[in-house]
Amino acid sequence: MSLRHLWPLVLLLLLALSCTGGGNTSVSPTPENQLQRGERLYATNCQGCHGGATGGSMMDMPPRHNANGHTWHHPDCQLAETVLNGSGDMGEMMRQMMNVGKDVPRMPAFKGALAEEDVQAILAYIKTWWVDDQREFQARVTQEACPT
Repeated sequence: MSLRHLWPLVLLLLLALSCTGGGNTSVSPTPENQLQRGERLYATNCQGCHGGATGGSMMDMPPRHNANGHTWHHPDCQLAETVLNGSGDMGEMMRQMMNVGKDVPRMPAFKGALAEEDVQAILAYIKTWWVDDQREFQARVTQEACPT
């Protein structure tokens, strides 16, 4: 059989591999796995400053990420940028507006320490703390503000 005759078989094989992820046997994280990963990452990297699922208020600095805080007002892309690059100008503006003392820590950049998938897992986890109305609002804000 010549190579010319094998070409259709090669195309079929390539098509099959592209539809199955190239033969990769790793399983993408299910929502439950993502939430467990987010919980672990949040406990390790975030909880010490931002607290847990309860307590606090919208005026806390560092901000609470639970339903009592303000995080749910922001789109995913802005939250991810803040986690990866630190609080930046917006953080400084909030500190001045809220008259936050110099002893309150600033949000460090986690780029290099956390991957984008890690940040998405953390966001998925903290969203479980929000009430339905907060999750719906935040999903709309994300859809409007974040490029796909």
